[in-house]
Amino acid sequence: MDIRVTSPEIQDQMNKLFSSILLEQQKYMQVRKPDADKAHLVESALKEYTANRGKGFFYNYMSSGRGHGPFTEQIDGSIKYDLIGGIGPNILGHSHPLYIKAHLESACSDTVMCGNLQPYPEAAAITEMLMKNVSNSRLKHFWFTGSGSFANDLALKLIWQKKEPKYRLIACTKAFAGRSVATQDITHNEAYRQGMPQSVQVDHVPHFDQTDPENALEKTITALKEVVKANPNQHCALMMEIIQGEGGFIYGPKEYYEGVFNWAKENDLYIWIDEVQTFGRTRELFAFQNMGLDQYVDVVTVGKALQVCGALFTEELNPKPGLIAGTFNGSLTALNAGEKIIRYLTEGNFYGENGRIAELEHTFLSKLNHLSKNSCKGKINYSGGIGTMIAFEVGDASKDITIEFIKKLFENGIIAFMAGNQPTRVRLLLPLSLTDEHINEIFKIIEQTVLEVVK
Repeated sequence: MDIRVTSPEIQDQMNKLFSSILLEQQKYMQVRKPDADKAHLVESALKEYTANRGKGFFYNYMSSGRGHGPFTEQIDGSIKYDLIGGIGPNILGHSHPLYIKAHLESACSDTVMCGNLQPYPEAAAITEMLMKNVSNSRLKHFWFTGSGSFANDLALKLIWQKKEPKYRLIACTKAFAGRSVATQDITHNEAYRQGMPQSVQVDHVPHFDQTDPENALEKTITALKEVVKANPNQHCALMMEIIQGEGGFIYGPKEYYEGVFNWAKENDLYIWIDEVQTFGRTRELFAFQNMGLDQYVDVVTVGKALQVCGALFTEELNPKPGLIAGTFNGSLTALNAGEKIIRYLTEGNFYGENGRIAELEHTFLSKLNHLSKNSCKGKINYSGGIGTMIAFEVGDASKDITIEFIKKLFENGIIAFMAGNQPTRVRLLLPLSLTDEHINEIFKIIEQTVLEVVK
């Protein structure tokens, strides 16, 4: 297909610019403290930004736009390992060749944003790629949204229209679905909706109980039966994250989900899976595929690592005209990059039991386990996760000690975040650009920081 402006001269210049950008970005590939003459710049920039937006920031962080692989530089000249990737989008790390290529190609197009009214080939290509990769499921369509929260809003609208007037929803404790008017009620944390009226009637039931795995399925089914009995003939769907990110990467075995989903189907409930954070990060492209649950899913929401957001859904949930629309699909760069990322992940050696993602999971969990039994015994008391989603607990796993730890970790050269409450866990979203050398240095910093913070 002949798209964008191109010529031998443009192609030659793009190739030269691609090489020049990549070479320059590769200069930023080691942990470094702030430059003495720039040490004040981040705080100054954030002070003004905070005043303008009305809220402060968790970290003193302002990117320079420079960095490569797992490394990111700040405007003060400091360089750190980025092990949270903007809470998900930067699955390949920084200045990956595919990102650079997507930027340059999109610069040869005639606009920045792609919309629903006037589509571009990039939107069609990423949609086709998504549908190709769910061919073993009943999912038949994909619709773009402006964020992960709005992808979940879309899923809810599709379900509601089909199930009218059954509008009540079942979700899980520790769920996070977003902070929109609708999804804030699905999100279990009440602090995220203070002062807000209730828009969606949601009943929360336990997700997989890591502390009592043998009885986890029975606990969930019992709770499901109770909410249905208390509100008969009112529920439309079961919304579930296969892997709970906000909860600290909580998940169960395939048999657990099969038991829950079979019950949902027997009770005429749609199964809605939130993969906004998990997409791309397990041993298969989708977490539901990683668990072999293709036959159950009715609607699946995606985002973050995809670079754009949206929902995949079955023909049965294809809505009536007028229910869904929207101005934007996403920027042409994001659409282009998203299609490239799917192709890169599915055609490369990333998935499967012997893929790079499984290797990263095994390496990080093994090294955390080693620390917990040796120099950090009694200081790291839990580690777990799946794929590139890794979590561990430090000290008493309180919110206070976890915040103290990740802020010190930031100071020592690693950007991480936290998840969960009682316990609160250190959360890592690993970039696929990590090498064994990087990992060895990362664990030296983690060990050093644990010993500094946890007494």
